[in-house]
Amino acid sequence: MPLEGYGVLRGSVVERRREGGSASPHYQLHMRAADVDFRIAVNVLSQQAPSELLFLAVDDFRHPVLDVVGELDDGWTALASRPQTGALDFVRASLFDPAAMQPLPPDLPGPDNDLADRLEQYAQRAIADPTSRCYAFGQRWGPEPGKADKVFGFSPGDGVHDIHMNQGNSASFTRDDGVWQDGALLFRFGEQWSAVFLAFQSQSWHTDDRTGHTIP
Repeated sequence: MPLEGYGVLRGSVVERRREGGSASPHYQLHMRAADVDFRIAVNVLSQQAPSELLFLAVDDFRHPVLDVVGELDDGWTALASRPQTGALDFVRASLFDPAAMQPLPPDLPGPDNDLADRLEQYAQRAIADPTSRCYAFGQRWGPEPGKADKVFGFSPGDGVHDIHMNQGNSASFTRDDGVWQDGALLFRFGEQWSAVFLAFQSQSWHTDDRTGHTIP
């Protein structure tokens, strides 16, 4: 079944944290939107082989979807999974060329040589510019009354995950398949937009127009 609670969070990035040493590490963003705190959990390693995620960053990103999301206010906006609502679909929306995506390791010694490094570039720039805005597309969890966030400690816990392609999955992850529900990060710096797209190498780009399942 498709994701429950798909949408986009618009807000400012106030903190970030790299994770390592776990079976499922994430790059964590602390966002604040309309005085509410959120954690954005971005996968940097797949649980299925090949484990390295596919990554693409597009600076000076231009696409008709910006006409919709550019009008949003700070906070969470639920998006209907269909065209022209602001929802994303890597297969159907011509957002970018999938052939341009490259696999990156999650976290290596040295500068600018892994996925966390590439995400760090955008996060640091966003933190340094309080007028910038981040748009995190994915599935929301929370709020979780009485429960503090496990990474940044704010309460109640609240956030967004599945910041990646959400169709063409394999094995047990096919339950998350759907169309017009892909995750991504968009950053707006003044009039310039930058986009970060992630996908698992195990995912298929040939998917059913109704279910998002892989077409053999």
